[in-house]
Amino acid sequence: MMTLNKIYYQLRKNNQGQYLLLGFCIFLSVLLLSSFSLMYYGPTVQEFLPEGGDTRKMASLLLSVTVIGCFVFTVYASSLFFRYKSREYGVFMALGMEKGVLRRLLFRELLLLTLAASMLGLICAIPVSFGIWKFFELFIISNDQMVYRFGLFGFVPGVVFAAALACMLGIAGMRFVKRADIMEILRTQQKTETVKEIPSWTFLVGVVLAVAGILVGGGGSQFAARVLHIGLPPAFSLVYLLSIVGIYFMLLSIVAQSRLKKNKKKYYNNLVSISLMRFMAKSTTWNMCVIVLLLFACCFSVFYGMQYSMGSSILEEENSKAFSMHYPLTEQQIDKTVIWETASRYQLDILDYTENQAANLVISFNKRDYNEETSRYIDVYEEGKQAALFIQETDFEALSGQRIQVAEGTYITVTETDFYSFWEFADGLQEAQNPDTGAAFPLKFAGTVEYQPLAEMSSPFVYIVNDKDYQEITQGLSAGYLEQMVFFNVSDIAASYDFAIDLLKQYIAHCSSAVSHLKLWDIWAQKLADDAGEEYMYDSQLDMTGNMYRLISDWKYAPQFMVILVQDRMQLISVYVMLSIYIFIISLAAVAIMTYVRSISVATDNKALFESLEKLGADSDYRRMVLKKQLAKIFRIPASIGCGLGFLFSLCMQYFNDGRLMPNEIPGLAVLAGIIIVVLGLLYGIYRYAMRKAEGIIGIRV
Repeated sequence: MMTLNKIYYQLRKNNQGQYLLLGFCIFLSVLLLSSFSLMYYGPTVQEFLPEGGDTRKMASLLLSVTVIGCFVFTVYASSLFFRYKSREYGVFMALGMEKGVLRRLLFRELLLLTLAASMLGLICAIPVSFGIWKFFELFIISNDQMVYRFGLFGFVPGVVFAAALACMLGIAGMRFVKRADIMEILRTQQKTETVKEIPSWTFLVGVVLAVAGILVGGGGSQFAARVLHIGLPPAFSLVYLLSIVGIYFMLLSIVAQSRLKKNKKKYYNNLVSISLMRFMAKSTTWNMCVIVLLLFACCFSVFYGMQYSMGSSILEEENSKAFSMHYPLTEQQIDKTVIWETASRYQLDILDYTENQAANLVISFNKRDYNEETSRYIDVYEEGKQAALFIQETDFEALSGQRIQVAEGTYITVTETDFYSFWEFADGLQEAQNPDTGAAFPLKFAGTVEYQPLAEMSSPFVYIVNDKDYQEITQGLSAGYLEQMVFFNVSDIAASYDFAIDLLKQYIAHCSSAVSHLKLWDIWAQKLADDAGEEYMYDSQLDMTGNMYRLISDWKYAPQFMVILVQDRMQLISVYVMLSIYIFIISLAAVAIMTYVRSISVATDNKALFESLEKLGADSDYRRMVLKKQLAKIFRIPASIGCGLGFLFSLCMQYFNDGRLMPNEIPGLAVLAGIIIVVLGLLYGIYRYAMRKAEGIIGIRV
């Protein structure tokens, strides 16, 4: 005898596809989130990311986006699951099955499904995160500092997410069963959500708001700072909400077909398709809006990864030196003999070796500062509060190979490659002072010269003066204010990593406590604080026996060895690209599932309508055309808006960063354009697959 329980379990067996779809979404979301958190909270990444820095904040933001993305597409998949269950449960309630029994059965099903899928996702997260990590190890020179490690805390976000998901599904299931009106449940798949008449100008307003939100949000702060010299509050970032409002207006106008009514012939030729879209207007609009934002997140994640992989180049200019060191003249450091002997052990030849001296002189200069009381950027004159390195003209020419001319009483500012700074002025220096004798020398700006290795040795800049001026200014200067600078190349830079590490270890071993200073430490500022009996904020001593790579990033006298800088950069790129790719995958997975689910919902909810069309004489081609127009809009409209605005945002971020678009930034935008094409291709493939499934649901014969 067929009982209600047997019928229930038979129906569940027949609807395995819906359980598998929901289970797969839960599995995928837990897998992606857990593998992401295993890497992010692993000791390697946590040690590598600067404590309290912007990079760690951005990584945490990406983790939050991951959580939201996983939650969104899982919840959306559950909506289709409940739609399929609606008719089934309506029948059972009509046959007399109590709601309490249905609630218990549904809760048990959802709990077991969530538990099984989540456990599988947590288990698979380990090999997935390990595989991705090993893939990115291919791009770094040494794996010593990038060993895959994970802590148990990495599972916590996945477990918490799974628990929250189980609660959400349980609550949604209880609300679903709690509906008192049986007929309402039976009509769930035939409900309409028509909208009021939308003015035709709504679309144009939406475009203006969407573009304006990106342009004003991206460039408003820079314009206010550079032109108006005012600082905008953090709340100004809310201007990006204009873009969201604009996106909603655009989609609402498109879904409501407000512009088509101007073309009567086109309107009546597509009346069925237009009406069908309007019947589902509210849910379709919100669905498209979420998809647009997720595609925007895809573009942002690619752009973010490109920022780190292509944003700035390691020293590659013709006259640069691959190895550079600077330290106080009083230090007993490794000499030329040690460098040559170390190089010979690694079958390397030392090339273009130069030694020069530089002097730390007290500077008075103009710079830009921010006044928190008035919220304005102001130009200030800093008189005698810090020191900077000065080098004479002939020494710079011998070092760089560049020919320059520095007239007496003038200076040339050494800048990094493609220098730009809102805060520091290359022409800001007004006077140099001998810290021992107190003699002051007014100087006039005579231009800039780019030389990356030297530029990084002093803040705000290294300055070049005439030989005669240099001798006069430094007369009577004690050795404590002089620095030794060493620059050289090697015969094979690509093969010099082991040599660089060996030399770095020897360099660190020869350092005394007198040089274990933070990067922002200044010899003159330290003296002023000591004379005043005050505590100097950058007086902390570094641990010279700690992590060598972390030491380099924090140390004022850190050697600049190109091959190690490349290694550090590749590690940084690897970490951020991994995080960015995860956001890309999660966002794209959410888009794929939401568009597919929405397509199937269109067919399922309107199956009766398509059957009516068939009875009225509509052939398969006409019904396929109506269905095709509906599904095409679900894919095409969000894809064009989301990817278009995502590319515009990336372009604006590049341009407004420093008010220009650099040649090395264009390849990143080109890569983004290529990724967008790939995404559009994937969406087209999903559209074709969803179209075939939807045709089967409404009974269109191929």
